[in-house]
Amino acid sequence: MNTTPGAIDWLGQFTQSLTDLTLQNGGALSNFGMLLLTFIATMTLIGAAVRMSSWSAHFGGYRSVNMDELKVFLFRFLFCLVIEYYWVTPLPGASFGFNRMFSYMAGAIAQILDQNALNQLTQLLNTAGQNTPMPSVFAPMEIICYCFVEGFLGIASGVLFLINCSSFIFYAVAALFGPLFIPLYLTESFRGKFLHFVEVLASFAMIRAVAAAFIFVWSQFLIGFINQTFQGNYSIANWIANLIPFLTIFVAFILNMVLVPSITQIIFGGGAGAAGKIGELAERLAALGAMGGV
Repeated sequence: MNTTPGAIDWLGQFTQSLTDLTLQNGGALSNFGMLLLTFIATMTLIGAAVRMSSWSAHFGGYRSVNMDELKVFLFRFLFCLVIEYYWVTPLPGASFGFNRMFSYMAGAIAQILDQNALNQLTQLLNTAGQNTPMPSVFAPMEIICYCFVEGFLGIASGVLFLINCSSFIFYAVAALFGPLFIPLYLTESFRGKFLHFVEVLASFAMIRAVAAAFIFVWSQFLIGFINQTFQGNYSIANWIANLIPFLTIFVAFILNMVLVPSITQIIFGGGAGAAGKIGELAERLAALGAMGGV
């Protein structure tokens, strides 16, 4: 990823480390999941055998098991076995297992929407912040302008970082529990828990795709606005002259980015909206910090 001199690509390093962590430790609960699946399948078969026994007939609980029920049970059991085995083991012809399937899909969507837009926008924010000179202590209006500019550039960069990283963190945490939810598909009472888990996992992964869509639209507008307005001149005088439109546009951008998890939850369901709480909290803390600095 291209970054400005002296800037560290924290997002790229963080996401790569998290991906490696998911790959290396994604199967931490796989053995326990297999034991749970075996236990549920055994209890299901024992329950069917008890219902068919002559002993159960004395209590009015006798019920035969037809071939359709047996086929459904075997299909679901085979389905759970395949998902459990390939949860971290790469699928045939692929480099990832089921635990990374939604993440891979979200990454592919982000690439289609031009993930380089995030790099360009991050680079632009870094360039604007680094090339804005520190004003003299004897110019209070310039200092106030400088604090506002640096504060909003920092908030925008922080929200970008938090929204993207939150999606990776939440997805990695949720994926670890996959082997425990898969066996629930074999039961009648808790099958909905497994389907809800899949929905949550998909929604966490798609935060990245929805954020890429927002960044794809917003980045071109912000890059065009800053380049045409400042044309490389980030002096305090130029910032003061364009402070109102700058603040208006960046407030709208920050508010839109904070809403990404909520919009993801609306589109894909699940619990993606939880990630938005982090962005909202960071936005409030940063705003309070900026106000305190002023």
